[in-house]
Amino acid sequence: MASVCLTDQIGCMRARHLLNYFGSGEAIWTAPIDSLEETNLSKNIINLFTHFRRMHPSCPEQLREFCEKRRIKLCSISDTDYPEILRSLPDPPVLFYYKGELRPNDPRIAIVGTRHPTQTGLRTARSFGEEIARTGITVVSGAAYGIDTAAHEGALKSGRTVAILGEGLEVVSSEKRRFLDRIIENGAVISEYSPNARVTSKGTFPHRNRIIAGLSVGVVVVEAGESSGAMNTAQHAANYGRLTFAVPGSIYEEKSKGCHELIRDGVVLARSAADIIEDCKLNINFESVDNNLSLNFNPEPVVPATTPQNSFPPPIKQIKSEPKPMELPKLEGNEELIFDIIPTDHTISIEEISARLDTLEMSVISATLLNLEIKDLIYEETDGNYKKVLNIH
Repeated sequence: MASVCLTDQIGCMRARHLLNYFGSGEAIWTAPIDSLEETNLSKNIINLFTHFRRMHPSCPEQLREFCEKRRIKLCSISDTDYPEILRSLPDPPVLFYYKGELRPNDPRIAIVGTRHPTQTGLRTARSFGEEIARTGITVVSGAAYGIDTAAHEGALKSGRTVAILGEGLEVVSSEKRRFLDRIIENGAVISEYSPNARVTSKGTFPHRNRIIAGLSVGVVVVEAGESSGAMNTAQHAANYGRLTFAVPGSIYEEKSKGCHELIRDGVVLARSAADIIEDCKLNINFESVDNNLSLNFNPEPVVPATTPQNSFPPPIKQIKSEPKPMELPKLEGNEELIFDIIPTDHTISIEEISARLDTLEMSVISATLLNLEIKDLIYEETDGNYKKVLNIH
């Protein structure tokens, strides 16, 4: 499955569609063209895939060897150890790479926030991370400098933590690698992106943020500006029905404005780690916790801009062709309703679509977007937003 996802323009939604149709990554990789055409993917996408497959016939074996050599494990959505809490999302990653111990059924709470925190924010993130991890709950964050790193550090003092990256596992700096190695020893480091994938745009992080929220029963925002990655994670948490918490700060502090906005909109004000754990306990199922808290309670791969010589995965080679105007195919069900909302000159998020069509469930909107993308009428940008293709009339 990982080899299929290395093909340009086959992202999470298209890969999931192919997996549902063929049943396995191996079956997709070996599928004849006429079978691929039966999936309703556009001819252009099929051409890109078959061209990539032809240029890199040994890709699955090479990728397997590459990952084994670097102790990287792969987890596909069809695997038994794929976390159920993640599988239930409307937009789960079709696969991810990881190092460490996955423990798919462990309870998890995410702690996120700004890369430029105050000392109070750092102290809060470390304290919350340590206290939450001490109960047996895994702390999830994004391994970014600032609040994320402080949360991981706190968790490492008393228990487990999981880092979700917005880049490949093999492209981190030496300093960050040392930090991630500590996490691997006491948890896991996970990435949806191929091992050599570098950050080519900020669009990788909203995708990363949905996994942080999706893996967790609750998300805690410690410090965040009004427009920030932490706020994006909180939005994902709300969409997925996760509990969301915000730590208040000074009304004069720019880094607390996002938290105050969340509190004003109705998320839970976090006074302490014990409050967070107590509120999350109904969504958590595990047998033993630390008695100190007096609790007893039982849910598009980024292609590297450049790939180092003799490394793997191989670079993507795009097929150049002049776009030909296409007739608008027949739209069914909610497709026309959603298609009319999507612009051609800018992008729109699934949250904006949902706000304009508040009578439709998010799962219905997500499924309809997938159908429109399969029909090659819209496409998903790297930031997770949608836009119409330009050659439709």
